[in-house]
Amino acid sequence: MSGPTIGFAIMSHSDQRQLRRLVEGLNLHYGHPPIACHHDASQSALDQKSFPPNVRFVQPTRRTGWGRWSVIEAGLDAIGLLHEGGGPDWFFLLSAADYPIMTASRVSSELAQAECDAFIDARPLLSGTSGAAELIDEFNPKLTHFESARNKVIKRRFYHSPQLWFPILRFRPRLRPGKFTVRPDVPSPFHPYRDGISCFYGDHWFTANRRAAAALLGPSSLRAALARHLRTRTQVDETFYQTMLANAAALRVSRDNRRFTEWNGGGAHPMLLTEQQLPEAFASGAFFARKFAAGTHLLDLIDARLQADEPVALRRVSEGARWLGGLGV
Repeated sequence: MSGPTIGFAIMSHSDQRQLRRLVEGLNLHYGHPPIACHHDASQSALDQKSFPPNVRFVQPTRRTGWGRWSVIEAGLDAIGLLHEGGGPDWFFLLSAADYPIMTASRVSSELAQAECDAFIDARPLLSGTSGAAELIDEFNPKLTHFESARNKVIKRRFYHSPQLWFPILRFRPRLRPGKFTVRPDVPSPFHPYRDGISCFYGDHWFTANRRAAAALLGPSSLRAALARHLRTRTQVDETFYQTMLANAAALRVSRDNRRFTEWNGGGAHPMLLTEQQLPEAFASGAFFARKFAAGTHLLDLIDARLQADEPVALRRVSEGARWLGGLGV
């Protein structure tokens, strides 16, 4: 495939069949691209040898917790593995519940013409603040719940407020000591958002080029400060990448992450997509959609639609790549 090289960093923790189905789709549409995956083996087993050779796995794996700093460490591990030896021109950070909804040829064309270094949902936590990066484009209209007053209060308490811990006894699943966390909605005197650094937040999943990857992976005072500040906090996967990229002076960042999700007004997780939502997803201009149920027939429908929409020459290349993949090439 001509155009920029494209790779994928995948975060996985559940049934390996869902991860394998995503890999099959990426290989079908993108012709066996470079793929790096962090699979949390503490949550489910995975047979790495059953995956094609274009997929590499982070070793050793980390035990991850929902919204915790370990998720960021695992994501950076996957992005770093993907960029060993230089890496692709562009990469997508995906969950195993994602799936492409735009043809690879169109994605390649749009990335080749992109006037930015990243597509990420980056919103300033405090009004009147800005980062050093140039921020362009409107926000993804499917993510308006991030701007609700309730959500902003939650994010301020998670990222900007002091954390006070009180000892308690927990009774489930067994009697044990624990702690109760209080986060008053006032600024912490110890947060790192000062001296021109602003806090940003938004949806976890994003697309970025090699320049943005270098900003995330390279050692920096901001990365070290965020690691110290966020290590004991929650929902950090919705602020670390945003804050890093939006405060990088050399970068131009699109605030539209080009992902299709259905949140139904908010909540901890997006809804599972149904067949009725596919037309809207295809028309949205998004690169990928989530969240798909494991084993859903919708992925077969999407494959057929994307294959039909590809130019004939590229369709033949993709079909040839699929045949070679079946031979283990």
